[in-house]
Amino acid sequence: MPTINLENCIKCMLCVNDCPSDAIDIEQGTINDNCIHCGHCVAICPESTVFPDEDVIKKLNPNTVLPGDFQNLSARIRTCRSYMKKEVDEGMLYLLLENMKHYPSASNARPVEISIIKAKEEIQKLNDSTARNLINTIRIFTSPLLMPILQLLAPKLDLRRLNNYKKQFIARQVPGSSLVCHHAPVVLLFHARVTKYSMAAADANIWATYTSIYANTLGLGTCFNGFIVSAMSRSKAMRKEFRIPDGHQVYASLLVGHPKVKYINEAGRAKPKADLI
Repeated sequence: MPTINLENCIKCMLCVNDCPSDAIDIEQGTINDNCIHCGHCVAICPESTVFPDEDVIKKLNPNTVLPGDFQNLSARIRTCRSYMKKEVDEGMLYLLLENMKHYPSASNARPVEISIIKAKEEIQKLNDSTARNLINTIRIFTSPLLMPILQLLAPKLDLRRLNNYKKQFIARQVPGSSLVCHHAPVVLLFHARVTKYSMAAADANIWATYTSIYANTLGLGTCFNGFIVSAMSRSKAMRKEFRIPDGHQVYASLLVGHPKVKYINEAGRAKPKADLI
């Protein structure tokens, strides 16, 4: 639990009023079991008299990121599928992991764990296993027996295009190719235990998104990889091979490395549809 040092407390009530769980008794200097460990009481205290249950208090600098800066950063972040033959050093990986403690979650729980795949041979294995899983799945959907049935049940599903994609993907599969992992030097897998009421999928994608943004400020390129997530969800053997704990599911996957190219123009895109209710 966070703790309160009443000696320096000025009873401003900021922590009490901001607590989402009504867990603070400022007169007694106690925090009860309703606490959800959000950390707001530590973050808001002007006298630094509320101490976190982990780590230490660090004063924040004023925000210097202007809206235009963030808009420019967002436009510059693009999916990276072309990486330099350069390792991501452990110092950068430490920064990526260290900063994850600040990221929000969908349910105020922090169930997500990270597996870092860095060995070149292991990344090639992950690439090949995912590719095989993808090809086998597409073969099922585009089989001569199943294809006519699916066309009737899901007429909007473009099975012909899917079949062509399968043929092209197989044709490009040669030893040493990296059609899934794009020869990225690091792959991050965000996983968590599967529970009935878990919001781990949302948490993992939040963390992966923040990690991608932060990685780009460090000069790294990233790529969200849904093929790996899908293959891991279907294959218990893959989860075992890459030491995903029993009962866990991979909910997000991020390729990370030093990009070969730089993007200098904003690509035009349509704004998302939005309804004001």
